[in-house]
Amino acid sequence: MTSDPVGAVAENNRQYSTEPFYGERDGLLVPGPLTGGPWDPTIQHGGPISGILAHLVETVPVPAPMRTARHTVDMMRGVPLTPLRPEVEVLRSGRRIQVVRTSLFSGPDLDVEMARATSLRMRVADIPNPVDPEKTAHPEDEPHALPDEPVLLTMLGIGVPAFLRGVEFRSTGEYRDGAPGLVWLRMHNEMVAGCETSAFVRLATVADMASMAAQYLQPDEWMTVNADLTVTTFRDPVGDWMGVRALHKNDGDGIGLSEAVLYDLNGRVGRATASILIEPR
Repeated sequence: MTSDPVGAVAENNRQYSTEPFYGERDGLLVPGPLTGGPWDPTIQHGGPISGILAHLVETVPVPAPMRTARHTVDMMRGVPLTPLRPEVEVLRSGRRIQVVRTSLFSGPDLDVEMARATSLRMRVADIPNPVDPEKTAHPEDEPHALPDEPVLLTMLGIGVPAFLRGVEFRSTGEYRDGAPGLVWLRMHNEMVAGCETSAFVRLATVADMASMAAQYLQPDEWMTVNADLTVTTFRDPVGDWMGVRALHKNDGDGIGLSEAVLYDLNGRVGRATASILIEPR
């Protein structure tokens, strides 16, 4: 993704689309227009894919209060903008730990697995454990200021990618100027129509932007597609704004790595990593 020829455009009065990413019909998930991605007009963005898989995890009953501590997504194929069959399987069920597999299927018979997540849920303790801020302090933990102005990002031949029509984007520093880059994102819509979108689902959605937050390869010359995404947290974010402070590494053989610290406005909440497939346009 890149800015238009005159650079990033701030729009104070921009109206963001509030329609849900997905609807439900006859047991299928129906992607809306906002799930569209930046590389192919027929393929969904990785953010909604990660988000809907995280949402499916939260539909599984738990024996005690739990939250998702780790969410790993494998983008097995490009997920089309067509109805998807969800599948949920509990791989491990316990009082303290639950492991859940969630999958999305497409194809003529809805039997081709397009994306899969394996997610770890852990019990929330009844008795709080000790917390020593001094012994656990790290420079990356500090909160960052939210920039005042939203930024409109466009791609050559596409305009504003569909996903960013519903997600407000703000950045610190020059966009595509190398690592580390810090971007802030706020969703203006539900993941699934009529369903509350949890804090972790919002984080799992915007964490996919780690692959572009510090990217420097120009998208009119190079495709930089993340083939997976892992989000790990030690607490759930608070509020609507999610920060992604990322770096990008590659070594010339078409394989890259994006690594990000994840924030809310109070400071660090976790980390995300993604394996990047780099190809010429």
